[in-house]
Amino acid sequence: MPFGAYSIVRFSNNASDQRVNIGVLVWHPLEGVKFKFSPSLDRIQAVDPRVSISSVKEQLEVIRSELAIPAAAEGPVTLNRLSSWFRNGVEVSAPYPAKIASTDELLDRLYETLVYPVPEIQRASSQRQFERSFEQSLKIAFKEIAPKVKCERVGPRKIGKVLVNVGIRTTGPHYKALWHPLSLLSKKRPDEQIALSKATAMDINVIRSSGNGFSGHKHLVTLQTPRVKDAHSLKDSLDWLRHEADDVFVVKENQDLGRLIHEAIPETM
Repeated sequence: MPFGAYSIVRFSNNASDQRVNIGVLVWHPLEGVKFKFSPSLDRIQAVDPRVSISSVKEQLEVIRSELAIPAAAEGPVTLNRLSSWFRNGVEVSAPYPAKIASTDELLDRLYETLVYPVPEIQRASSQRQFERSFEQSLKIAFKEIAPKVKCERVGPRKIGKVLVNVGIRTTGPHYKALWHPLSLLSKKRPDEQIALSKATAMDINVIRSSGNGFSGHKHLVTLQTPRVKDAHSLKDSLDWLRHEADDVFVVKENQDLGRLIHEAIPETM
């Protein structure tokens, strides 16, 4: 029975000394790395009610991307690297050695024991749904309006020591822009709405100041507003976004996203 290793992915609040496990990574010397993350990340708000779920999801995407590269076959090296990167908020534990007969069996057993003991139902968040719809609509619109413009998702990227969401990049002759889709549709509390808007504004600030391959790009935010009954503090969120972005396009509930994008693109060029 070969020796492998595993790490636990958790979310921690060091101030209150609380944590919740949200995933498992298992490495087998012959089968490579396999992983499983909880789709029910709302549980982490029991540890820290102020945390941005979308930010946690972005960090998990970075972990996934690291495990997807060929070098991930060197399991202990990869797990140790992730452990050194993720030490606050989202954490990856240092790898634990383990005898592994079956990677899938160990992964399921650790997940059921340490992460979540009952089947979970995965529901795409309003943010993820909006990002997908926006990206699809943006690509269609550019094909019709400016077919020479290339549209590609960049997503989470580490700039210096900071993890940011770069968004969707559109480039063409004399045109460079980064689009940042942000949905507040499911956020009822003003503090949640402001926190997400502030996080997007700070991402833009970091990207703009770094010049890390993105210098000269316009920063364009497309904001899906909260439901009307929850939008009484929307101005505060818009103030944060407009402070850093070159432009903010507001998508109201039930508004035609494709049409808005068609109308917005000429303003950005």
